Amino acid sequence: MESILQQMPGISQPQKKFLITLFSTILLSYGKVNFTNLSRYSCLSEKTYRRHFLKSFNFPQFNQYFLEQSLNPEHTVIAVIDCSFLKKSGKKTDGKGYFYNGVAGKSEQGLEISVISIVEIESRLSYSLSVQQTPSRPQIKPVKKLPQKPKNSRSKKSRKKQESHSSTPDITRVDDYAKHLKNTRCFFPTSVRPNGR
Repeated sequence: MESILQQMPGISQPQKKFLITLFSTILLSYGKVNFTNLSRYSCLSEKTYRRHFLKSFNFPQFNQYFLEQSLNPEHTVIAVIDCSFLKKSGKKTDGKGYFYNGVAGKSEQGLEISVISIVEIESRLSYSLSVQQTPSRPQIKPVKKLPQKPKNSRSKKSRKKQESHSSTPDITRVDDYAKHLKNTRCFFPTSVRPNGR
């Protein structure tokens, strides 16, 4: 960890020390990983954890440096993207919405994250590169069916207006996944990037 953090630009010495303590404490702590519990298992106070979590850190770049040291250059490597559902209740949770829960087989209230991983085919190992929370979208209410009118009752103008309105694309969750993939692509190991880009 220390050697990777030394390579990363823009990280101060106090932040490096904090991150080394954080990663070690997460592996050692028992129970939930929150500021109170982390302070119990380390020499840092809860206030220190809160203060450092306000600072940004480039996790995809950190993972990229880690992967370049860990991956076998002779093995075949691919990038994959998958989503995970996190059940969440409460009114103040940011990004909470209705997402598909594969375990329940239906949409439920909670959070969703998209995970981009690098998979080494021969060893069957998967390494997370980037995780991003999927933003919630406004819930679309089902439209009640109206009684159908005879086909000839609508004018040509109203039909054209309806066709042009329905062809306008809405932003979907797939767009969020594609954006996540586009933003993370520069952190892929060179063996995954087409033409090394």
